[in-house]
Amino acid sequence: GAALVPLGRGAHRGLGHAPSRYDVALVTDRLDAIRDHQPADMTVTVEAGVTLAVLATVLAREQQWLPLDPALPADTTIGGLLAADLAGPLAGSQGRVRDFVIGISAVTATGIVTRAGGRVVKNVAGYDLMKLYVGSLGTLAVITEATFKVRPRPAEQRCLVFAAPSRAAAWAFGGGLLVDRVGALSVTVTGALDEAEGGATVVVRLGGDAADVAVARTRVAASAQRLGADLGLDADADDPAARAHLDRARDFTARADADVVARLASLPARLPPLLAAALAAAGGSRGVWQADPLRGVAHLAFATTTPELALAALATIADAHGAHLVVERWPAALASHVTVWHPLPPALPLMTRMKR
Repeated sequence: GAALVPLGRGAHRGLGHAPSRYDVALVTDRLDAIRDHQPADMTVTVEAGVTLAVLATVLAREQQWLPLDPALPADTTIGGLLAADLAGPLAGSQGRVRDFVIGISAVTATGIVTRAGGRVVKNVAGYDLMKLYVGSLGTLAVITEATFKVRPRPAEQRCLVFAAPSRAAAWAFGGGLLVDRVGALSVTVTGALDEAEGGATVVVRLGGDAADVAVARTRVAASAQRLGADLGLDADADDPAARAHLDRARDFTARADADVVARLASLPARLPPLLAAALAAAGGSRGVWQADPLRGVAHLAFATTTPELALAALATIADAHGAHLVVERWPAALASHVTVWHPLPPALPLMTRMKR
């Protein structure tokens, strides 16, 4: 009769509503085996406690990768990746976890082992129950194992960092890379909520064979020059300085020193006016923001004495722009009545019946 809360390493346990009961943490970090890796078939099967960092090391030996980069990969397990539907800057070009998982095993509350999908890419048998578990936050079953299709690692990756003179220039630059079809792996734009503190930083990650990267680099530099953005770093993605910029962009929400972290999502073309309205509403707060023009996603991380009013204002802005708001961090005082997802999905009654 105890309430079990599935947990990997707990790096993302703050996502979603707090459980109404929490008697026992069912920790899966000892499920840490790489069960099967078929480099020729480009598939890998791993237990739920394997971290993304460990998996990346194993795949790199065969010049392969699972191009998913949520925050804190050394503390993010495969189970957590699936259960929380985690994503990072690479999602704009590579896709999300549901695009890569081809098989899954889980255990229900009654102890029944369930399996969906398989270990081959061309698997079409039965219902696609894998997508049911992705984002379920441990409410349906405990994920124990997953199989992914993987991809070849890009032969070359490069990181370019630009200082844009203003928010408008940074947005035009980042959004222009999407329109120009540069083929960037990721683009992140970061700045302070208080525009008086300066412009914004644009981090561009390129990848592919050497010729493609060289062409893309030239086009990105030309776009930056037109908009007055200064090139501050141009280095291999594994260079320590480049790695620091990419890691900061990836870990933005986890590392932010803030009371409130909110995510706004819309179509990429609608992101600039959405973000402008959100920043205007949060302008009196101390904090930072980060936007991803490839995904149409923006994060605001800030400290405020009126968090409830700030979140209500962001919800109103999301409604006005046809966007979605997800609250990823909030003060403990709001725990009993914070609205994590806004607006609630039309399928919520169906989701509730499935859970029951």
